[in-house]
Amino acid sequence: MAEILSKVGEFWLRHSVGKDVEHIRERERRDDRISTILDRIGFSWRVYLVAFLGFLASSWSLIAVTIITPALYFIYDRHGQFDGDASLVLDMVTLTTTILGMVIFGHVADRKGRSKLYGIEVIIVLVAIGGAAFSSAGFIIHQGRPDEKGSLDIFAALFVFRAFLGLGIGAEYPMSAVIAAEFSPTRWRGVMLAAVFLAQSIGRLLAYSIGVGALRGLTGDIDPTAEDVLDQTKIALDIFWRLALSLAGIPAVFALVFRLFIPETPRFYSAVKRDIKKARESLTMLGTRTPEMIADIERIMVAGPDDAASSVGERRSWRKMAGDYYFGPAKGWKLLAAISIQWLLLDVVWYGVGLDSPGTLAALWLDQQPSPPAVEPPNWNVDPAYPNATIVETIDRNLVRTLQLSSIAALLGSLAVIPLVDRLSRKTHYLWTTWALAALFACMAISVSQTYAKPTHQASMVFYVFAQVLFNLGPNTLTFIIAAEIFPTEVRGTSYGIAAAFGKLGAVIARGIIKGAGKGKRGLVTVLAVFCVVLVVMALLVWLEPFGIAFPRVQQARPLEWHEAGWLQKGLHSRLENESLEDISPWPLVEGAVSGGGVAEGRRSESESESDTQSRASGVEDRIQLEPIRVEGSGPQAEQAKSSA
Repeated sequence: MAEILSKVGEFWLRHSVGKDVEHIRERERRDDRISTILDRIGFSWRVYLVAFLGFLASSWSLIAVTIITPALYFIYDRHGQFDGDASLVLDMVTLTTTILGMVIFGHVADRKGRSKLYGIEVIIVLVAIGGAAFSSAGFIIHQGRPDEKGSLDIFAALFVFRAFLGLGIGAEYPMSAVIAAEFSPTRWRGVMLAAVFLAQSIGRLLAYSIGVGALRGLTGDIDPTAEDVLDQTKIALDIFWRLALSLAGIPAVFALVFRLFIPETPRFYSAVKRDIKKARESLTMLGTRTPEMIADIERIMVAGPDDAASSVGERRSWRKMAGDYYFGPAKGWKLLAAISIQWLLLDVVWYGVGLDSPGTLAALWLDQQPSPPAVEPPNWNVDPAYPNATIVETIDRNLVRTLQLSSIAALLGSLAVIPLVDRLSRKTHYLWTTWALAALFACMAISVSQTYAKPTHQASMVFYVFAQVLFNLGPNTLTFIIAAEIFPTEVRGTSYGIAAAFGKLGAVIARGIIKGAGKGKRGLVTVLAVFCVVLVVMALLVWLEPFGIAFPRVQQARPLEWHEAGWLQKGLHSRLENESLEDISPWPLVEGAVSGGGVAEGRRSESESESDTQSRASGVEDRIQLEPIRVEGSGPQAEQAKSSA
C-alpha cells in the first residue's frame, strides 16, 4: 500500500527550478509571472483528468437516480403510498442540498484553499452512492398482506442519501471549475473548462447505455409464462438498480485517489496567502521535467528576499475585502448578477425539458391519440401510449428514448463547443445560441400543437434533438465557463457557488411550472411556450445589458496575417485570444496601498470598443521581459537577482 501511495504521489512530483521569486512584492508582478509559467507549461492533462473524473462521477450518479426510480416504485412501493408528490419531494431534497453544497464549498474554498476541500466532495458522493446502493427494507413480516411491515424504511434511507448526493454534486461544480480555471494556461482556459464540462454529457451517455445493457442482460432470461415471473422480475430489477447506481462510483474512486495529492493552485497562494514560495512549489508540480522547461522558469523567476512577513499585517478580513469588491468602485455585484440571472433562467428551461424527463419524451413520441386506460396505470408508468406495459418494458423504453433523443445529441453539442469556444467571443457565442434556442422552442411549441399524437410527430422530435445539441453548444457550457473566468481569485469560489446555486433555484422553479401546466397536449405546449419566452428574456438581457449588468470581455481579437490563415480562418478574418484571469478581473488588495496601485473601477463589457484593449496587446510575457525587476535587500541573493535583471 505504501508503494502504491508513493506512485500516486509521483503523479504530482515536482521538479527543481533552482530559484525562488520571493522578491516580487507587487501583486501584479506575481500574478504575471505565475500566468506566464502556466502558459509555458501548457495544457495540463493531469489537472484535466482529475477534474474530469470527479465531474463525470457526479453527473453519472445524478442521472442514475432518474433511471432507477421506476424500479424502486415497483419493488418497494407495494401499496401505492409513494405517489408523484413523494417523488417531487425527493427531487426537492436533492436540489436543496445541491444549492447548499455549491454555496458552502465555494465559500470555504475562498477562505481555506481549494486543495483542502478537493476530494471531500467526491467522498460525499461515494458515501451517498454506497449508502443508497446498499439500502434495504430490512426484515419483512406479513409479506404480501395489507399490514405488511419491514424493519427498515428504504425510502427514508434514500431520502437521506439523496441529500448527501446533492451536497456532493453541488460541491463539485465550484471546486472543479475553479481549480481547472486557475491551473489552466491563458490560451487553453476555455478549452479546458469546456472539456471538463464534457463529462456531464459522457456521464449521461454512460448511465443510459450501460443501463440498457444491464437491464436486458438481467431480465432477458425471465420466462413471462412462469408462475414466479413476478418474483424473478423483482430480483432482477433489485440487482439492476443497485448496479446502475453503484457503477457511478467507479470514476469517483479514481478521482479521489488523485485529488488527495493535488497541490494548491498557485493563484490562490499568490492572491490570498501571498506566499510566492509555495506558489512556485505548486507550479513545479505541473510542468514536465525537461531542461527546456527548467531553463524557462529560471529565466522568468529571479531570486530575492522573502517578503511574505511584510504583508501579513496588511491583510484585511475576507468579509471586508468581499464587501469592497462587490459594493465598492469595482461593482462586482453586477458581474455576479449577470451570470446568476442567466444561470437561473437557463436552468428553468434546461431542467424543465432537458434533464431526461420520461414524461416529456413519452409525449413527444406519441404517434396516435391514446385510449383511456381501463384502470389507473401504476405510479412507475408515465407513458400514455402504453398504460399496460410491464415494468421492464417501461424502463427499457425510457432508456432507449433518452439515448436517441437526448443523450447522444447533448454529447454532440459538448464535443462541438470545444473547438468553437475560442472562435467566437463569449457574448456573441452565448447570444447566437440563445436566440437559436428560442426559435427552436417556438417551432417546437407550434409543432406539438399541430402534430401531437399524430404520425407527423417526428417534426417535434427533430426540434427537440436540435435543442439538446444547442444547449451544450451554447449557454449550458458557457455559463460553466464564464462563471469561472470573470471574478478575482479572492472571491472566485464564492461567486461561482452563488451563481451555480441560482441555476439550481431555476430547476426548482421549473418543477413548479411543469406541475402547474398540467399533462397532455395543452400542458406540453404551455411549457414550451413559457420556456421560449424565458429564452428570449435571456437573450435580451445579454444583448441590452441593462444597468450595466453584463459579461466582461474575456478575449481580444488579433487579426490574422493572410499567409497565416487557412481557408476557414480566412472566412473568419480573426482569431480570439483569451485574456488572463488577472486582466479580466484586476483586483489589487493591500498592494494598492503598498505600491501605489488602486482598485479597478468597474469592468469592460463586451459591447465596449476594441480600442480599450490595444494597450495590452503585447501580452504578459513582453511585460515581464521589458519591465525592470526591483530587488530589495542585500547579500548574495540580491546581487544575483540584480545581475539577472
